[in-house]
Amino acid sequence: MRWCTVSEPEQRKCAELAKALVAVLPPAEVTAFARLSCILASSTTDCIERIRANRADIVTLDAGEVYSAVKQFGLVAVAKEIYNDGGCILSVAVVRNSSLDVRSLEGVRSCHSGARWTAGWSLPLGFLLSRNYLSWSKEQPLSQDVSAFFNSSCVPGAAAMAPSLCSLCQGQKSYIRNKNYHCETSHSEPFYNSQGALRCLRSGAGDVAFVDHLALQSIEESEWDEFRLLCTDGTQAPLSLYRSCNLGRGPGGALVTRPNLRKIARKFIQIIQAQFGPKGKERLRFQLFNSSAFGENDLLFKDVTDKLAILTVDEDISQVLGLDYVALLKGLGHEGSSLDDSVIRWCCISQAEQTKCEQWALSIKSDPLVCVRAASMAHCVEKIKRDEVDAASLDATHTFIAGKCGLVPVVTEYYGAKCLSAVEGSTHLETDVLPSIVGVALAKRASRSIFIGNLGSRRSCHSYMYSPAGWLLPHQFTLSLEHNTSSPCNPDQVYNEVFWKGCLPGSEGNLCKVCMGGTEDAPSKRCADNHNERYYGNMGALRCLVGDPTGKSYGEVAFLEQHNLQANILKWETCNLGAIPPNTVMTRPVLTARVYDFLMKSQEALAANPDTTFKIFESHQYTESDLLFKDATKCFVHTSHKDYRSILGEEFYQHAETVFNCTHSDLLELISPYVGKMRLLLRTFALNTAGGSRTLCSGVLHFVPPVSSTDVQYVEQLQDFVSRARHLFVLTGAGLSTESGIPDYRSEKVGLYARTTRRPMDHMEFVRSAKSRQRYWARNFVGWPQFSSHQPNTAHKALQQWEQRSKLHWLVTQNVDALHSKAGQRRLTELHGCIHRVICLGCSNISGREDLQRRFENLNPEWTAHAGAVAPDGDVFLEDEQVLNFRVPPCGHCGGILKPHVTFFGDSVSKPKVQFVHEKLAESDAVLVVGSSLQVYSGYRFLLAANDRKIPVAIINIGSTRADHLAQIKVSGRCGDVLSLIQTL
Repeated sequence: MRWCTVSEPEQRKCAELAKALVAVLPPAEVTAFARLSCILASSTTDCIERIRANRADIVTLDAGEVYSAVKQFGLVAVAKEIYNDGGCILSVAVVRNSSLDVRSLEGVRSCHSGARWTAGWSLPLGFLLSRNYLSWSKEQPLSQDVSAFFNSSCVPGAAAMAPSLCSLCQGQKSYIRNKNYHCETSHSEPFYNSQGALRCLRSGAGDVAFVDHLALQSIEESEWDEFRLLCTDGTQAPLSLYRSCNLGRGPGGALVTRPNLRKIARKFIQIIQAQFGPKGKERLRFQLFNSSAFGENDLLFKDVTDKLAILTVDEDISQVLGLDYVALLKGLGHEGSSLDDSVIRWCCISQAEQTKCEQWALSIKSDPLVCVRAASMAHCVEKIKRDEVDAASLDATHTFIAGKCGLVPVVTEYYGAKCLSAVEGSTHLETDVLPSIVGVALAKRASRSIFIGNLGSRRSCHSYMYSPAGWLLPHQFTLSLEHNTSSPCNPDQVYNEVFWKGCLPGSEGNLCKVCMGGTEDAPSKRCADNHNERYYGNMGALRCLVGDPTGKSYGEVAFLEQHNLQANILKWETCNLGAIPPNTVMTRPVLTARVYDFLMKSQEALAANPDTTFKIFESHQYTESDLLFKDATKCFVHTSHKDYRSILGEEFYQHAETVFNCTHSDLLELISPYVGKMRLLLRTFALNTAGGSRTLCSGVLHFVPPVSSTDVQYVEQLQDFVSRARHLFVLTGAGLSTESGIPDYRSEKVGLYARTTRRPMDHMEFVRSAKSRQRYWARNFVGWPQFSSHQPNTAHKALQQWEQRSKLHWLVTQNVDALHSKAGQRRLTELHGCIHRVICLGCSNISGREDLQRRFENLNPEWTAHAGAVAPDGDVFLEDEQVLNFRVPPCGHCGGILKPHVTFFGDSVSKPKVQFVHEKLAESDAVLVVGSSLQVYSGYRFLLAANDRKIPVAIINIGSTRADHLAQIKVSGRCGDVLSLIQTL
């Protein structure tokens, strides 16, 4: 194996590694897999060329160079650096001048880690372009505009791009290639890599340094006050806040080789890591990830590398580096200029939209417009994310989804009365006021008995899946008095429970039975989430309300936006479902300026030709409405400088987030793909909650305490923890069940201890006091129908799947709700018993709780009570006078006292059960705590035992726990959100 090095210090470290391999491995193994020679090159670019030409075999590169090596030189990635906080890096802008901010960087002197490097080039430039702080004409390479933007720079590796990008560099100059180190990606250039860029800033040569967050670890704490970070909102922050104050996240470094060497390279990497990694057998002889002995930083690998993740599957580079990052590199021209750079690909969701789009393309003389078909608006978001199209105008809900997926606004549709512009004839407007539209619920005038509140078992018409008026807004109202007991926050669940059947294009089951499909001239699948469904959209919902000629497919109520109404509906301003923010054109960050320029040129071309038959904001000639843009649009408002959240408004944003926190969507899996085994698909929005708090659903989730955003690095660490475990011991608590709608006692602000003076039933009080038993059983009788109806949530199901895949060795739950059993868990111990069973304190006979419920009903046929709030133990709050006449049956076998088969407060878990759990713990190699504060000793004791046995511990919980000091990893987040991300490999 010939390792390519780029400096004398790196050559020396490589040579020491070669010696160490010979010293510790058997000669046969050295000959077969571990013979190492070191090839000195002038730069990383030289290394790439040498490897392609078979004059070297392997090198570690920044992710930006990995992309170039793979796409332009045919190399392959075989391993990735994983750092102690995950496999990604953050790009940070470091300054010493307190007056600088990210909006005033034009004309300053800049220091960069490397040309086309992730943290030093691609992420910061992508950010500057997305905010229009940096302009790129596309008529010349980006490097030319960057060199004009900064006063002077040092960008190692940029010598061939623009001379001024190397003007601050300090390396030796020479006409002899092997002796020229000026502006090279080599340690012989003093300002090379992130450490070098910081050196550039320290020396006073530069005003700002673009580096990765890992380099901040090299700054002594005594120096931290000398430096500040530039944040995206125009403020500054101390170095310690790099997680919230950065310019973006990207993949870390990786090792590349030729395709024919990938198997040997993987084996070689496994050997050197097993011997000299942080946990290697011979780490005292040689430290793979430490360069201090050689007088430089980051030799062969970054010094902060925790391990190398072998890429055992031959994945596409988009999977290795991530879709977002690859799209960014393409947008920055990493593959060179091409025809694609001048083409705008617009997303169309139906044949009608495609026809209009093609007419648009023929009517303009700006950059070429290509019309690309997708299956739905959600599919457009996916295609933009995957770099298959460039832009689409999205409704407010899809704008929310797109924003969570990393897309950004370009322009927003304006629905005001007039578009006044500084340029006569222009349809572009600059304003901070964005008029909204409203959602309405319509019924036929003849249907006078229909109103909000009695829609149960009727036929419904909705515009389409995820639409603001047809899907998001209606569910927040009491649509049916008969179906208002559970108040679920998932709209799909609400509509399925309330309506007999309906048409919600993009849905399934009963909510598709009223849909029509296409016309005879253009037949299509029924319930399609686009205009190919006759009842799709606002006009489609109206058609649905009117019904088809056969009289079979019709609705009794329609949920849609008011702007499409032609009829004289007078009171929509006061009688509506709520305000809806305008549609917004969304794209990838690096394309905002290009898409904006295209739209403006397009508008100018159309305005200059008023006689053209094509009207961009009209759709009636295509026998549809709202094609590409809403027909109510008067012009565009420039909003690329705004955050999508501010466009939506806080009220709508919070409502959307509340709903999506408990609504599954396959689209959400697009967010933040990670590398190899560390690739975590974020399926919900809980891990990206901005601002640290949120409003939760009014139904199932209002017992879950607020949670600030979960740091992805801890989820990555948890993924690694679970992947390494072979016999995982899981301990669950009440925090798991709160996500199924069952409250707990201890959660901060929302637990019963925080909200009431109510305390759990005491064992001795229950045994000694007939009055206490009467009060308990009366409350339990009233609460039982609801308590017993609770179902397993995402977390329960994930743990059951872990058991099926032999990842989970044993599960111990402190909960008494039987939700693990309902989920199908078999390797299970219910530590505190199960409230679905009843035990006689006299004869120890065990019976089912449902049987006792029937006995209660027979004994108390006339007894009624008005229930208060629900409690964690399966009962409800009742006033004492309400329970006076409630009768409690005795044991049917011996006449003894009946008690729930659970461990009440003040009682203890049986010794045989405790001993059994200890045995299961001893058979395990890792412990995961899920949703427990561990305040009760009955569960906490097993964490102490795990610590004594040196068994590693990880905890998922909102808030602190009694065992935080024993945990190797602590993830603060909702159990279902976090567990759904973890892959059991």
